[in-house]
Amino acid sequence: MKLLKVDPEEVLTFTQTPTITTPSRTLRLINVSSENVAFKVKTTAPRAYLVRPSSGMLKPKGEQEIQIILQPHQSEAHTHRFLVQAVGIGNSADSISRDDWANFTKDQVQEQRLSVCIEQRDGDGKGGGAGAAAMDLSNDRPSTGVPEGSTDVTLKVKFDELYQYTAMLEKEKKKIEAELEELRGCKSGSSGDGIGKVTLIIAVFMAILAAYFAQGFGK
Repeated sequence: MKLLKVDPEEVLTFTQTPTITTPSRTLRLINVSSENVAFKVKTTAPRAYLVRPSSGMLKPKGEQEIQIILQPHQSEAHTHRFLVQAVGIGNSADSISRDDWANFTKDQVQEQRLSVCIEQRDGDGKGGGAGAAAMDLSNDRPSTGVPEGSTDVTLKVKFDELYQYTAMLEKEKKKIEAELEELRGCKSGSSGDGIGKVTLIIAVFMAILAAYFAQGFGK
């Protein structure tokens, strides 16, 4: 792929442990072209993963981290595949809809495929090679209050999943707030509409987080 640099390039490795049943992996995209690039991330098993964001636009030299969380009980995950698609859109900053993607020819859309590897580990998942990909937040997150040796780890698993999801939303919120500041400094007549859209996006993110929190701890 000439438009984007994809990291990792070929394999997404997820590491599962007895206490981390929903491991996550970050897919990093970098625009290495001289024009704006629209992208989207697809998978052969959409119900098996939480992918945020799954699409977007990158300016030249711009970067985007895609958070991919593997959902529990995915015994066939090693057969799953991911597809990163990218298309150059010149200087346009408009979002690309599903219909817009359908209008691009195969020659315009660049693609890169990635396979999935699942690692099973005992204990806390430490050690092993560089392929380890589970998000280890044990050093910078608050205690769950559940002893490590407890037979009931449901609460801890839910906390891990919620914490990962919250961290991802917080990163996206900061990015949106930065874009909002840019829009506030813009003197064009359309800046008002842009601010309204960004405010709406922030509200939607907060609503998703609240719903996820309620679902995770309401069980």
